[in-house]
Amino acid sequence: MAKPRHTKLPNWFGARLLSMSGALYLIRLMMVSLIVANVMMPTQALAQRYIVPFDSVQWQFNQSVDQCVLQSFDPHTGFSVQFVLLAANPLKIKVEKRGVRSLPSSTSFNTTEPVWGISKSYTTTTIEKIQQQGSALVTADGATLLLEDMASGAWFNINAMDFDIYFPTTNFRPALDEFNHCRFGLPPVNFQHARRVELHFQSGAVALTELQKRTIDDISSLVKRDPKIVKILIDGYTDNSGDSVANLQISKQRGSDVAQWFVENGVSKKMIEIRGHGDRYPKYDNTTEEGRDKNRRVEIRLVRK
Repeated sequence: MAKPRHTKLPNWFGARLLSMSGALYLIRLMMVSLIVANVMMPTQALAQRYIVPFDSVQWQFNQSVDQCVLQSFDPHTGFSVQFVLLAANPLKIKVEKRGVRSLPSSTSFNTTEPVWGISKSYTTTTIEKIQQQGSALVTADGATLLLEDMASGAWFNINAMDFDIYFPTTNFRPALDEFNHCRFGLPPVNFQHARRVELHFQSGAVALTELQKRTIDDISSLVKRDPKIVKILIDGYTDNSGDSVANLQISKQRGSDVAQWFVENGVSKKMIEIRGHGDRYPKYDNTTEEGRDKNRRVEIRLVRK
């Protein structure tokens, strides 16, 4: 039987193996170091910074009867920024990204100094208390402060782990001036609040209180501004106390007094329709005092075309 042959390797071969093992160890050590560095890296360092180009950033103003909007949209990133003021509501900031159903909860809204570093002192604000509403991030906290910063030249910034977007305030002033003119001319109520209102009455009372008159004043202001509102439906009701015939008369009188106050505020009679229902159609429980108090009511409904 032939004996197995043993080949003697030269000394330099073993030295080369040791050298290769050391190199592999160093490579592994470097990879671990990079991973740890990425884990420890702050959020801002991971975000991709993007500044909307000066020649493409556009701030625009839009309005409806009861709402003012100052907005900008960047087609490159798909981000839109809106400052929204609805009548009788605080100013809100609304941020969305085209094609995205939700944005990270860690997103913050900020104002920052412009990148060109002019020596002017800028006031900046950071807002982290933001809510998800549908596909948008919305907040009212600090919205006025951010807008004031931007009026002085600061930029709007949207920051999260994956993005760091800057909207310069280039050509901002004309749209802001229109927005401010709109906000000071809004009616005291918006359509969503005024479209259905209940006025409640003490037992046997038909006269309007001062608070009820002010409510009608506010609704009248909206009606006169909004050409889409074509009808005011006024329905009077009572509780089930007393005689049904008397209740019917009281409900009609309450409705007529409400209608008359609308007319005194400059609303056309042709828009108003009055109905008295007496104790029919109770909306609340007449077996309780609270329910009867609520059933003595006049309902005001606004109809838009």
